[in-house]
Amino acid sequence: MQTDHNANGGRGASVVSRRKFFQIAAAGTAATLPVAASAAAAETTSRLPQLTDEQQLENCISQLRDILQRMNPASKLHPEFYSVRQDGSFRFCLQGDVTFQPFDGDGIYLVSVDGSIWEYLVREEPVISLAGNSLGYSHYYGRARADDGGWDDFERWVTNFVRKVGEVPTWSD
Repeated sequence: MQTDHNANGGRGASVVSRRKFFQIAAAGTAATLPVAASAAAAETTSRLPQLTDEQQLENCISQLRDILQRMNPASKLHPEFYSVRQDGSFRFCLQGDVTFQPFDGDGIYLVSVDGSIWEYLVREEPVISLAGNSLGYSHYYGRARADDGGWDDFERWVTNFVRKVGEVPTWSD
């Protein structure tokens, strides 16, 4: 059926059926449609409900919590905090903490201070009311390990005991 006017007299030319020709033409037309037009068409024909910004934020936070819990299995995630202010700014916070050990008597402890681990020499300090009554031993004071291997002179209240690593050397004030 081919009547080709080339030098080889039509030999080696591919034969294309009418059906194949229309398939190729249709594919070429679809490939030339602008991407924005096809995206807009897909959006209007989507059968999935469109989520509000609030619903998308809830889904995002839920996924973030799941990821952080998998990455930090020892942490306890606190409820997230999200607030929008009058000036349009906002705050979002998601925090996870580990469970610390109870105080186990005077000694050398690894203590968490603002998320960093420090070695502290810790002692239990009695709490006395203004009237002179004992309120028990609920405050713990410690001295951080100094660069020279001794203990610094500044005492601070410490609570987040990671673990006890040694007994008290002779305590000197």
